[in-house]
Amino acid sequence: MVTIELYGVARLRAGREVIEVDARSLGDALVALGAACPALERVIVAGGRLAPGWLVALNGAQITADLATPLGEGDVVVLVSADAGG
Repeated sequence: MVTIELYGVARLRAGREVIEVDARSLGDALVALGAACPALERVIVAGGRLAPGWLVALNGAQITADLATPLGEGDVVVLVSADAGG
């Protein structure tokens, strides 16, 4: 399982802080996130892609929007607005 942590607008729209999904890549995780939280579809994950202005932090070490980024068991994806943190 991959854990997706939500903050700010994403958390408010989804109505929860964390979602666990089965995914082998960032693209798979975003598709699963959109299916699990339809309120995020079109606005943030946009058909399995990150909408403009959104990024992910992978395991606290890598910022990416590359859908091909591989994910493994226990990875943590943090969905953040690109303007968060000023």
